[in-house]
Amino acid sequence: MTPTVAYFANQFAAAEGHGMRRYAFELYDAITELGGAQLVPAAGWSNLAPDALSDLQTRTSLRLMKTGRKGTSLAWTLAGFPPMEWMMPDQLDVVHSVCMGYPVATRKPLVVTIHDLGPLTHPEFFSHNRPWVMERALKQAVDKAATVVAISQATADEILSLHPQAADRVRVVHSGVAERFFDEPDPAALDGLDLPPDDVPFILTAGSLNPRKNVLGVMQALRHALQDIPHHLVLAGGGGWDMEQLQQELGSSDLAARVHRLGFVSDEALRALYRRAAMYLHPSLYEGFGLTLLEAMAAGTPVVTSNRSSLPEIAGDAALLVDPTDPNAIAEAVIRLANDQGLVDTLREKGFARARSFSWNKTAQTMKEIYQDAASG
Repeated sequence: MTPTVAYFANQFAAAEGHGMRRYAFELYDAITELGGAQLVPAAGWSNLAPDALSDLQTRTSLRLMKTGRKGTSLAWTLAGFPPMEWMMPDQLDVVHSVCMGYPVATRKPLVVTIHDLGPLTHPEFFSHNRPWVMERALKQAVDKAATVVAISQATADEILSLHPQAADRVRVVHSGVAERFFDEPDPAALDGLDLPPDDVPFILTAGSLNPRKNVLGVMQALRHALQDIPHHLVLAGGGGWDMEQLQQELGSSDLAARVHRLGFVSDEALRALYRRAAMYLHPSLYEGFGLTLLEAMAAGTPVVTSNRSSLPEIAGDAALLVDPTDPNAIAEAVIRLANDQGLVDTLREKGFARARSFSWNKTAQTMKEIYQDAASG
């Protein structure tokens, strides 16, 4: 049986974003290439330009819910109605909530992917937090879903700490690394970006400038490290919230000349940044997975990351792990990596092998089996 699956992800129809948007597209492409399930992407809304939206709908048969952005989330969260299959012309066998944010109203077998439960477990790291919405979505998942997919064991542990009764339906399915991150990027993708001169090494940090990404900790650490090494810091990612103290750090006279804030960059530019960077620094305070670690490793870039949440699980022994709350520890790891070519070579070799062990084909194969079980169950 080849089940037809409503592949619901608002991120699929979003104009920008890495993280869950990347997950939604990469998994869609991998399952479509693998076969064994017919995916019909769906979203409550889209902020794409009309031409881009039309192209995406032509290429993927994307369906937009008639209830719109607010109507969809409110109706499904408060009333659990109308079922999404009523708003789609397709004969569906399974509904997959790809990036759980709010409940998805359906009477079909349900699969829910949970990336993290940060708004519930670490609310201090999330702005505009509506924990009651996630609580309802989580309750629907553990009560109704045939399978609750956790993208890491760390996320699975969070789910089970709140709902241990769901243990028999929670399944860890890791994300993958796209093949293009192993390939040589086009250096022209960096044209026009504010980067150091070619002969100046730089440390790359990627992700939105939110508190959980710990960019402030990075800045505090580099006050120590940059006194001993020639590196600059490159920040790639959109703005976040609660940035007042970070803005002060970014504007300080002893750091400003060696910090390059790029804002949101294209996927092609990110690949080129990974390849050109001397190291990738990601001492995040909380992550559901940490895909950028593997992308940097695929590009042959040594990684320094946090010893918290999912990051040790994903990095294995292929990165330097540090306490993200200790700027001195971050600084020491950066200085060590900047001055030890043997360590750089070791981490590159281990990192490349580690990234190779996470493939979207493997993720897609497992998800296909989950869809088929849900459809037949």
